Amino acid sequence: KSLCWLKCPYCYGGSSQMSGESLDDTRYIEILSEIAQGGVKKFIFAGYATDPLNYKYIDNLVNVPFTYNAIIGFHTKAIKVSNDLIDMIATNEIDPKSYFSVSVDAGNSQTYNKVHGMNEFGPNIYDRVKQNIEKITNRIAAENSQTTTSATYLLNSHNSDLKQVAKFIHDFKTLGVDLIRFSFPQTPRGYETALSSDENIPDRDEKSIIMRDLFDYIKEEDSEECRVLAMDYDVQMDIENVARTLPCFARWVFPSIGFDGYL
Repeated sequence: KSLCWLKCPYCYGGSSQMSGESLDDTRYIEILSEIAQGGVKKFIFAGYATDPLNYKYIDNLVNVPFTYNAIIGFHTKAIKVSNDLIDMIATNEIDPKSYFSVSVDAGNSQTYNKVHGMNEFGPNIYDRVKQNIEKITNRIAAENSQTTTSATYLLNSHNSDLKQVAKFIHDFKTLGVDLIRFSFPQTPRGYETALSSDENIPDRDEKSIIMRDLFDYIKEEDSEECRVLAMDYDVQMDIENVARTLPCFARWVFPSIGFDGYL
């Protein structure tokens, strides 16, 4: 009954449960069509406490902005990607500003499972994600599509050794992604830090050590063919140890669909 197949300890929606109240695809399509007809030019598919591609009718939903020639973006773990979705993502008919961003956070299967709250020696999800990304990038190249692909990596004590980071960069450069971005997980609202040390979300001292050990190497891997970036948002945005009680203002700007089916 959970919303997601993973149990990421730092998920901002970790306490959410499947209520059975989600909309059917017919109502979603009606609302998305109204949004597109109203003039919205960009649709981003993400998930609240889950992955957008976990929804069994996601292909039907994506087809709406695709039909209206809108920009389409994805924030996903890409564990499950259908051939129909790849057809829409990789065609040269899609808006050239469209993108596909996949969250990985590991350089091998064992660590992938660990940072996502799974049995370390469970299914080889890391390789499955790589296979899906390879399908997408190969089709993009074959179709001469302008859709950009990126892989993101949240650093913590589980996955920040240089050997693993180097392997991740090599793997996803080889797959042909356009951008690789490293940053740190943000502390979700309501998240309880362990009394001693929290291996999932590094504190300032741990971040400083990780930056010292990795950031120079990451910068050396940056190139025009594949941008490789490392960012510390807490420092750059001056938000470390700042109480986060107000919702993001974007909530008041961009449309969202409630469980009641209204915009």
